[in-house]
Amino acid sequence: MTKPAILFFARGYQADFFPTLESDRYESVFATLTRGEKSAVERQGASVAGCFEAEYESLIAEPVPANYLITSFMSDRFLGRFGDTRRHEVLGKEIAFWSRLLDTYKPAAVVNELVAIEISEVLLIECRRRNIPYLAGMNCVVEDLFYWLPNPMTISGRYLQPPEPGVSALAAADAYLREVVDKEYKPFYVKNLAGRRALRPIAVAAVKSLAWRFRKWRSMNGGGFRYEMYDEEYSKRVEVFVKGWFRRYDRLEDIPTGREVIFFPLHQEPEATLNYMSEFYANQVATIENILKCLSPNQVLVVKEHPVDKGSLLRPKFWEIRKRYSGLYYLPAELHGRQVLDVAERVVTLTSTVGWEAAVTGKKVYVLGEIFYDQLPGIERVDDFGALKSALKDPATAGERVTIERTRAFVAGMAEMSYPGNPFPHDRLYSRENRDQVIHAIVDGAGI
Repeated sequence: MTKPAILFFARGYQADFFPTLESDRYESVFATLTRGEKSAVERQGASVAGCFEAEYESLIAEPVPANYLITSFMSDRFLGRFGDTRRHEVLGKEIAFWSRLLDTYKPAAVVNELVAIEISEVLLIECRRRNIPYLAGMNCVVEDLFYWLPNPMTISGRYLQPPEPGVSALAAADAYLREVVDKEYKPFYVKNLAGRRALRPIAVAAVKSLAWRFRKWRSMNGGGFRYEMYDEEYSKRVEVFVKGWFRRYDRLEDIPTGREVIFFPLHQEPEATLNYMSEFYANQVATIENILKCLSPNQVLVVKEHPVDKGSLLRPKFWEIRKRYSGLYYLPAELHGRQVLDVAERVVTLTSTVGWEAAVTGKKVYVLGEIFYDQLPGIERVDDFGALKSALKDPATAGERVTIERTRAFVAGMAEMSYPGNPFPHDRLYSRENRDQVIHAIVDGAGI
């Protein structure tokens, strides 16, 4: 009997990792976005069934149905550089690309990631039309565990239905919560980051910025279609490195005594958590301005950079509003989030894990975006800035708080629904044990 197929959409590091997930339970079929990813898969000895960039010119665009996308036509971080006619062509060719692969191989499941760009959203839509499971992994809050997202468009807790936790899941939750309440706690993804003034990363960013500018020029002048463009991202790294020598952040001690501190953790840019899970708040300059308009005279807003996006607040777009508004304070990425939480009364967030830590440690948290903890009793979801303004006028002590009992049950439930292993970059990604665990999760998620 022919083994069922699993279609892997191998992007970035996955072009190296996914080919290592061979199993006697399924046949692996690989699709890539870029020519570089196609070469990476082939270097592993695997064949590529489809590469969007390589096939772009030969693809015949499918008609785009009305109201086709789940998000907006403007959410993709890369494709806005094209005119409207070309954008429709790209979307039509994305539909044609995935339709061919899904109809040819009829996979038992597709393995990708949380929807972060339009071509992934199209893959999800076409999978749903054919009742094909779309397996997108997400880290559990407990390290070395992950789960398949019930809805790959979001990590919102409203889609989670954790089972009743067993003894081992409750023990894992207890161990995790002991770590989180420790003031030195750091999530695994912010550990061992390079320093702000490390020269090698800046030199690499400068070279890559020039390379991507050339690729962008070449692509726009008949040099072949490219989906992704990273020229702005690498240019930003060089820009903030330079500005870091001349511009200075605020300090916690600069905040006047007697003011209530509202904390907004800045998100890394660009990110799926902004473009897709905070679709109408993705412009963080506008978001900061609107939060400021929600404050009373006795309140101030403190914004701290994301640990992996050092220097982002030094960019002109953020610096301009810092000069125009009183009651606004900027703090550097290196400052531990707990130091800010020590002085903050409340946290306003889109999808930050700092908001989660704040809730667990007893702070009042308001969520504008979609995040795994947004349905936990004690978290206050706000639908717009009018609602936020009204909420911030209430005393900081008013309203329900997250309790440790509810948090324990929630974390244990997440642990119970999760698989051992971690399909995201970490020290043991390619270990035989981790790969076997991810393979098991794929087999189980695909129901084969």
